[in-house]
Amino acid sequence: MKKEIIISLPSKGRLRSESLNIFKKKRLNIKFEKGDRDLIGRIKHSKFDIVCIFQHARESITSTANNTSDISISGIDLLLNSDTEIQKKIDIYKKLNFGHASLGIFCMNSWIDCQTMLDVSEIATDMLKKYKQPMKCSTKYRRLVENFLNEKNIKNVELIDSIGATEVMPRISQSSLVADIFSSGATAKANGLRLLKDGYILKSSAAILVSKKSYKRKDVQKFLKFIS
Repeated sequence: MKKEIIISLPSKGRLRSESLNIFKKKRLNIKFEKGDRDLIGRIKHSKFDIVCIFQHARESITSTANNTSDISISGIDLLLNSDTEIQKKIDIYKKLNFGHASLGIFCMNSWIDCQTMLDVSEIATDMLKKYKQPMKCSTKYRRLVENFLNEKNIKNVELIDSIGATEVMPRISQSSLVADIFSSGATAKANGLRLLKDGYILKSSAAILVSKKSYKRKDVQKFLKFIS
């Protein structure tokens, strides 16, 4: 009897549609018992028994790390922003040609004197002296941004966790800086933000991720080769 291979896929948006295209190209049809909005589907194949669960991209990484799923499709940026213990349990099997984006640090466009991370450092130091509080930076990527600031030796910047539209935070005086993922930068520009000249943190894309524990299984290895 074939053992189930559990795959976590993005639950919405372009990541979902592009991920499903990978299966369609291999003529793997996902069957949903409760219609297209169902978050669990099955693929029947002569060699594989596949269960697909649809989750938020961040949840996909967690489920792959704890072996709730064997394989997932998610963003490399989200994996690298995860705790070290989670990263240790997952391998990037293949980078995919969609979900391209970059992570960078933005300031208000009106800050003419703020062009580089060195400027950020100097302004943050001045703010601490004058107002007795650090400069604030809103982000959903605390781990990656913290590492970047440490590498640049930037001090006196406090990271504020954001769960919504990060770009609006400077406009409502919640932070001075924003560190967020972007593709064209149009949303940031529309909200009066400008990418710092040396504010690029990383480039990302979607990827096929696999649990290191699950990869020891021959059927998982064969399936990954089949869809790649």
